[in-house]
Amino acid sequence: MPRENNLYSSTNDLLRILHHNMNLMFVIRRRKGQFYCSFLSGKLKEQLELPDIMPSTDQEFNPEFLSLQNSKLTQAFTGKEITYRHHFHNHYLYTMLSPVIKDGEVIEVVGTTIDITSFEKSEQQIEFMATHDILTKLPNRQKLLDDLDRMIHNNQHEKPKAIMICDLDRLKNVNDTLGQFAGDQVITLIADRLKENVQETCSVYRLGGDEFVIVIDQEVADVKAFAEQILQVVRQPIIISKHDFYMTATIGICCMNEKACKTEDYINRASVAVHYGKVQGGNRISEYTNEKSKQYNELILLESDIRKAFKFNEFTLSYQPKVDVHTNEIVGVEALIRWEHGKKGKIPPSLFIPIAEEIGMIDQIGEWVLREACKQFVRWQESGANPVMVAVNISAVELQHPDFLSRVKQIIKETGMDPNYLEIEITENSVMQNTEECIEMMNELRSMGVSLSIDDFGTGYSSMGYLQKFPINYLKIDQSFIKELFEESGSAEIIKAMIQLGHTFGLKVVAEGVEGEQILSFIRNQKCDYYQGYFYSKPLEADLIEEKLLAFS
Repeated sequence: MPRENNLYSSTNDLLRILHHNMNLMFVIRRRKGQFYCSFLSGKLKEQLELPDIMPSTDQEFNPEFLSLQNSKLTQAFTGKEITYRHHFHNHYLYTMLSPVIKDGEVIEVVGTTIDITSFEKSEQQIEFMATHDILTKLPNRQKLLDDLDRMIHNNQHEKPKAIMICDLDRLKNVNDTLGQFAGDQVITLIADRLKENVQETCSVYRLGGDEFVIVIDQEVADVKAFAEQILQVVRQPIIISKHDFYMTATIGICCMNEKACKTEDYINRASVAVHYGKVQGGNRISEYTNEKSKQYNELILLESDIRKAFKFNEFTLSYQPKVDVHTNEIVGVEALIRWEHGKKGKIPPSLFIPIAEEIGMIDQIGEWVLREACKQFVRWQESGANPVMVAVNISAVELQHPDFLSRVKQIIKETGMDPNYLEIEITENSVMQNTEECIEMMNELRSMGVSLSIDDFGTGYSSMGYLQKFPINYLKIDQSFIKELFEESGSAEIIKAMIQLGHTFGLKVVAEGVEGEQILSFIRNQKCDYYQGYFYSKPLEADLIEEKLLAFS
């Protein structure tokens, strides 16, 4: 192949090639501390609408742009090669400055500028996708954490007043009815409503699923009033596929006045508050407290275990004998649920019953206890033992269930239980809720032959009025009074008054928590009818109770 010693026959050819180059080529010289352009060429010059001859003044350029250029050129004239990104006329540019050195002195700087607008926009799109929710275009969880971290730790003046999680209630119903697409429409619509209705100083994020987060600024005077406004926004009707929907939400609030180890701790606290609002029925506002945090940890650990307990037959019943004060014979038993966890051992009812109430499992547990106690009564009868009263505790939640009466009737029928030996124990506070409904329900139970007792008497309202109104049979003095009989001044007089009060209204009185002969002697002298407690026996398994009943028979 023949060699060419000179590729370009003239300087004009070189200039023509540079002019058709896609980039911007330029040469900068400096005279008396001023920079001036001695050469400017390339197609990018036309795209940037630069003149063939650069103006002698700087008036046509943005001051910020000029400041950046002067700074970079000053560095280049020290002999350093400089590269940098900058923005000019809606273009993102990448510029390289190469100093030309002669006799140890920089005589000029040769520059090349590349248009990286498409690359920059792609980067911005990738950044947006990494920090924003695709469906709602709201900032996502990662963006929330980054923003909170900046606001909390870098600038105390920007620290938010509170964090609010807004969790949509029963979105699953929309998904199940109209499909996932309709559910996405609901989420998008709610996101738009939140963006439109929050104050400019507050920020909205999508945490994930059906959860949104609002970071509340210090300028918001009343956080709870603001939360109520958000609930009203969510409650507005939604029309999708010609169907009207009325959504509700549960809001959890974490105020930022308490320090946290990590930024995410604030979000977790708001989540705890939301969870409590959910188990209480949703459609409400719940604010985080330390007490809720402690209970939440127990809830998380035991919630799924409670559901599994039925599957693994971990629930059992023990029976606390109710004994005649004068004859010391068993006249009845109280059915008490026990939980033998497969890995954690015995878990006391005082721990798991409140959790069962919060997660909506108490109805199922209560029904199981009632059915098992009735079955056991029948088994004792079949063994030849004399029948005794079987008492079952009923929670306030169960008592207010519309199907409670029909459920009791059905269990009596299925098990063959004699209702005349069934006793239902109700706490003071539970009977004081929905008083008229309770009276009607209790009268119906009495008409069936079921006996009723007020449990833990003295710990609630202690009103004499309801003792006349309610059709009850037994009054059970709470064990806290019995145990303090000889320890607290006045306890003896209180117990005397309770026994007399019960007898005045024609009720049989039961003392709970009797653990010594001295206490038994005292209540016997006061004409108390029955007692329960470890002095006679701790709660026993069904077969041990059967032995005692057969012995008396």
